[in-house]
Amino acid sequence: MKKIYIISLLLSVVCLSVYAASEAEYGKLAKTYTLNADGSQEFRYNMELTLFTHTAMNRTYGESFIIYNPKFQELKIHTSYTRQKDGTIIQTPENAFVEVLPRQAANAPAFNHLKEMVVVHTGFELGATIYLDYSIISKPGYLPELDIRDAIAQTSPVKDYTITVQVPENKPLFYALSNLNVKPSVNNTNGIKQIRWKIRNLPAASRAPQVTALAGDAALLTVSSYASNTEALKVLNKQLTPSGNMPALSLAETVTEGKISDTEKLYAILNHVIDNLGNSPLSLAETGYKIRSIDNVNPSAYGTEAEKVNLLASLLNAMNIKAEVIAAYLNKADINTCGLNAIDELFVAAKADGKQYLLTPKKKSMSDAGWYTHTGQLASISNPGQAVAIEIPSANLDYIYSITLSPEKAEIQSNATIGNAFVPYNEKGKKDITGKTEQPLELFNNKIALLSLPEPPNSLSNASYKNYNTKREENLLLPYKAKENFTYTIQLPADMELNSPETVKTVDNTVGKTVYSVRQDGNLVEVKRTLEMKKQLISPADYPAFRQLITEWTDINKCQLLFKLN
Repeated sequence: MKKIYIISLLLSVVCLSVYAASEAEYGKLAKTYTLNADGSQEFRYNMELTLFTHTAMNRTYGESFIIYNPKFQELKIHTSYTRQKDGTIIQTPENAFVEVLPRQAANAPAFNHLKEMVVVHTGFELGATIYLDYSIISKPGYLPELDIRDAIAQTSPVKDYTITVQVPENKPLFYALSNLNVKPSVNNTNGIKQIRWKIRNLPAASRAPQVTALAGDAALLTVSSYASNTEALKVLNKQLTPSGNMPALSLAETVTEGKISDTEKLYAILNHVIDNLGNSPLSLAETGYKIRSIDNVNPSAYGTEAEKVNLLASLLNAMNIKAEVIAAYLNKADINTCGLNAIDELFVAAKADGKQYLLTPKKKSMSDAGWYTHTGQLASISNPGQAVAIEIPSANLDYIYSITLSPEKAEIQSNATIGNAFVPYNEKGKKDITGKTEQPLELFNNKIALLSLPEPPNSLSNASYKNYNTKREENLLLPYKAKENFTYTIQLPADMELNSPETVKTVDNTVGKTVYSVRQDGNLVEVKRTLEMKKQLISPADYPAFRQLITEWTDINKCQLLFKLN
């Protein structure tokens, strides 16, 4: 028995070590960003990646993808080969360098000149190492300044990670490496300022959901050679459509024909930008920080985020609806030192009939732009350098359900007041919701009926948090502090009685509070469910309390009632 136990134990150790191992490992990763005195730039990427599993070989790391603009950029492949485990070198063949249109540029003819070099790595076996070294060289004037936003963690661990930034000595340079305690070396030699970070044994990026730099976990490098954030935003401001633009006025008048109030005009303009123009997912960096004019964007029936935001703001201003383009940043670096690459999202702040609107051309609700006002940083592009103050939208939900039961069905009358964080503008800002629905009851042996209590789709009970792991090593940043109140008043017929027990259950911990109660008074049954979050940033120490709260709030037994048929 002892021998069997020892063998079993050894097998267990072997299995644990196999599952704990990484699929691959970067022995070396080096990124060098160079800004030259004439304004040209070079980005050089050099990696050595060893493969340990068939998944890494056949799926994760079979190809490398390099996007560039051949009109203004040159791609140089310095080295590309695979070293097999016995030392054999397999050079990447010519036909393994495949040039394609980037998927981001599909259905966007104005950007069809962009190229994506797909490097198909060859000579794979377990233990093989990929070597890839290339440069992207940008002509003077194509990129306004050196402007970097780079997530540091990779999909696999990195043994030796070097990041180098080089600029002329007289150039301003702002840099920050957030959420990673690594100090750079700084050298000035022959008129060149060099900043270098050397990172050893960097773990792979977490695979947990919602791991972000803003929450304090994902390491993020931001670098800018702009003199200030104001100077960076001026690059975009110069490309925005000026007020008094005749094409904008003509289009705005056509779109708002027959609309009387500013609010009606705002909805008409927003719906035009959302419904009549497709979304091109190209980022500002991928377009060289260029914004096409509205004369080109509207007839083409598509636009990048920046282009659609510009169109939206210009049409509103043409109708004398004051609107400005806002940049939202989700990193912790000083906003005054951020370049354009640090912008996470663009939206429009507008006022119509005395009410403030936060508008995005992506068919989102107000919260998708509004939550930045209390979790990130904001800057005006329409008025570069001007402070932005925006009212924080409410994320409250208050639903009252009146339910009339019969042995076959439930007739449900709902009345709700919901916070403006959940109101899509294409629904015209409707906060008070009423409606009637019916749903059948589930019957068991013709004696017991099961009623599933209705839940609003925007409730936290329908969010994915209930499916998260029981343990978490990273912070979790919620988009808002939920406050939800649901009241159900159920009227029973004479031949039905409540079969579920009357109860009151409260969970009150460091993260929030939830209360569930069931009580009966004659032929009326009242159910109350409330949830109030106390925190928006959930630390690993608070995560068990968060799990307890979410588990309680999403418990199916708290969303169903049993009734006995007499």
